[in-house]
Amino acid sequence: MGFLEHAVTDLNQIETIPQLESYLTQLSALLPHVQWCCLIVQSCDLAYFGTTPDEVKQTLTLPNLKRINAQCYKPIWAAPDALKNNLPLPQNSMLIPIPAVRPDCAWLTLGFTRPVSQPLIVEKLGWCWQIIATYIYDTYRRLSASQDTVEIQLTPREIECTHWAVQGKTSWEISRILGITERTVNFHLTNSMQKTGSINRQQLVRNSMNYI
Repeated sequence: MGFLEHAVTDLNQIETIPQLESYLTQLSALLPHVQWCCLIVQSCDLAYFGTTPDEVKQTLTLPNLKRINAQCYKPIWAAPDALKNNLPLPQNSMLIPIPAVRPDCAWLTLGFTRPVSQPLIVEKLGWCWQIIATYIYDTYRRLSASQDTVEIQLTPREIECTHWAVQGKTSWEISRILGITERTVNFHLTNSMQKTGSINRQQLVRNSMNYI
């Protein structure tokens, strides 16, 4: 069984968002010449899953990603041609736009330890990773959708804080409503994020709308 078949099998067995993130991190450790592998999803906000160097986040901002999307629909290698077209890609990296379910936009990006100069190898890399990127995003969608239906055991105070966060209240406003400190509100919201598999407050609100 080749790498592509193994990847599809592994992705079908992943059951949580943290497991998906761990899988993407392991890819960069197991594959030769791959420094990092990251799924980028823009839904309510821009989220990075996997290994993501800070300089990559600074380069692949939402405006830059959307500008790339407007120009390219296939894998892009950070070679002189990409730089000549003013595409903001990290050196020795590949960016793969993924056909996403609206309102999402999604990309897979990989960083390599050395440049690849042979066009045929670049083309084969792009073809292989374009297939895998689609499965990675499908796994993300499956797990994100299932979070709304999984029974999540929040404490009564976590439910209260999350409820008011869904209503658009700030931590300070929630603390005034519930008569607790702002620090305690943030503590309960952090616990709620961990239990719901949310990476930030915006995703907590989105994941909680159907059951809070």
